[in-house]
Amino acid sequence: MSAWAHAPVLLLSFAAMSPRAFVFALLGLVVVVIAGSVLDLMEVDAAQYASMSRDMLTSDDWLQLHHRGNDYLDKPPLLFWLSALSFKIFGVHNWSYKLPSILFAFLGLYGTYRFAALHYAKEVARTATVMFGASAAFLVMTNDVRCDTILTGSVITAIWLGSAWMEQRRWWQLIGCAIAIACGMLAKGPMGAMAPFIALGGEVIFKKRWFLLRDPRLYVLPVLVGALLVPMCIGLYEQHGMHGLRFYFWEQSFGRITGENRWKDDSSYFFFTHEVLWQLLPWTLFVLVGLWRSVVALVNRQALNEYSSITGAVLVFVALSLSHFKLPHYLYVIVPLFAVQGALGWQAVELRWLRNLQWSIVFLLVALLFVFLGYCFVEGAWPFLVGSLLIVVATILRTRSMPSAERLFTATCWGWIVTALSVNGHLYPVLLGYQANAQAGKWAQEQGLDADRFYGMQVAGTALDFYKGHPVRWLSNTGEARPVIAPGVVIYTDHLRFQELLEAGLAPSSVITLPNYEVQLLGLDFILPQTRDAALNARYLLKY
Repeated sequence: MSAWAHAPVLLLSFAAMSPRAFVFALLGLVVVVIAGSVLDLMEVDAAQYASMSRDMLTSDDWLQLHHRGNDYLDKPPLLFWLSALSFKIFGVHNWSYKLPSILFAFLGLYGTYRFAALHYAKEVARTATVMFGASAAFLVMTNDVRCDTILTGSVITAIWLGSAWMEQRRWWQLIGCAIAIACGMLAKGPMGAMAPFIALGGEVIFKKRWFLLRDPRLYVLPVLVGALLVPMCIGLYEQHGMHGLRFYFWEQSFGRITGENRWKDDSSYFFFTHEVLWQLLPWTLFVLVGLWRSVVALVNRQALNEYSSITGAVLVFVALSLSHFKLPHYLYVIVPLFAVQGALGWQAVELRWLRNLQWSIVFLLVALLFVFLGYCFVEGAWPFLVGSLLIVVATILRTRSMPSAERLFTATCWGWIVTALSVNGHLYPVLLGYQANAQAGKWAQEQGLDADRFYGMQVAGTALDFYKGHPVRWLSNTGEARPVIAPGVVIYTDHLRFQELLEAGLAPSSVITLPNYEVQLLGLDFILPQTRDAALNARYLLKY
């Protein structure tokens, strides 16, 4: 067996970063997230959830969920409760919608640190925390905010507190674990309980701590979780009857494995295998090494400091892979556990070939950034291009005297922070400018158009509703358009329906053209300047 396949140990062979460097890295992540918090909301989910949160605040109905005036049965209410509360306190803004989820994301960083520090040296905890925060998954989950951000923060917090209770048996740890599980369930359903139970169950099984299950204090856990779920259950029953409760407790999650859930796709069991590789960037290599070492240790019956991270990461990954419906963000829930494994895998940095591969990733990451800023999206990019260059040079100069392992970790961390800051500060604002639904909604709101003077004809979107301030009325054809057209009316539509209106003799007095691209499905055709125009499709604001 090769030397790098041995089980993880308590101390890292090479320290990744000092406490001071750790604080600066966290400050860098805070700046990145603040830059992303003000960005427009992406379609489809984030803009829809923001619209629903605003409608909840407007209606003052906090137990029942509605979308465009219709009953809604899909996601639990915590995201909507917290975002509506944030709207109430701070007003309706992009950042106020994202704020509660961002706080949960940073709670996830704290939970990752505390969990790792409970079982390993603080060097491991700092490494795991940075690997989670400076990852592609963390960047996306704090930008395109869905229910999974709250779920991720809740689950790793529940795992930390549950593991701490196993070690120290303090009441506050058990109560905190119950609250975190309830938050996870209120955010995304039974996965909020299943992921912690799977992870902590590995600790009980492999360390043979069966006596913990006989502790009468454990009865507090289901009682408190159940009590916290009562308001949601009341709302589900009042709105949907027993079907609502069954959907939440079974069909929404387990039904995706049994096939009972209506959401199905043709993805294979290996869908998440390639998704996890990019979500863990730029630390993917070390996560894979850490997973391999832990699995080998389990096979060889070698003792590990803890078993929650490996059992939680692997078994939840398998469970998600068995689902009949998969989306990339479903993996966020176990990214903190992967980060812990990555921190353990960092011990293998002593291997020259692994260091060389990681340096190649860092170089490609920074080179790709400069290609995007200097070639693909040049307009307005020079401050970020110059700033990124200065930070890269400063990092090189600052790390010259560091040991090779610490230099590599610092370069990877700051290479990612520089890239993420440019993404949130320049690239995303450019991309979201092509989200025509959002631009049309903003324009209509600025013009003060009421519901009887602004319509969407065969074109709609959650961003259109959110930025307009209410669900935009829908026109199916020219027959429905003719009676509502009058001076001062504006119809938002696409090229095909624009031509139909012209052929029907319903020509507008003026036209505003909006370039449109589905930002969430970003492709090479849009990234390359020479093919970008061909990738766009026009949307129109027709003023009568």
